[in-house]
Amino acid sequence: MAPTQDTADRQSRLREAAVQVALRTGLLKRCPVHGEVYDPGQHDYQGACMVAGYLVNQSDPLVAAFQDDRVPLTDLLRTLCRGYGSTCPRCSAVAGG
Repeated sequence: MAPTQDTADRQSRLREAAVQVALRTGLLKRCPVHGEVYDPGQHDYQGACMVAGYLVNQSDPLVAAFQDDRVPLTDLLRTLCRGYGSTCPRCSAVAGG
């Protein structure tokens, strides 16, 4: 595998782990109807970072991709929500049309 592919794969794994932590801590929510992820606007980054630190300290498999380094995880958590809308995109599409 090419080094750029390795880097892309690693970034993808890190992002997916951060999304799972964000879902666990409430930074992001999953639509119960469609399963889509969205940003409910409840940005308790401090709480999410505390949970992330705990998971790293406990060597939780969820955050294993971060290799015991909480900084990249907390950095991702602080920027992750920007990429999501405030509601499920599929619910919004049904309501709007």
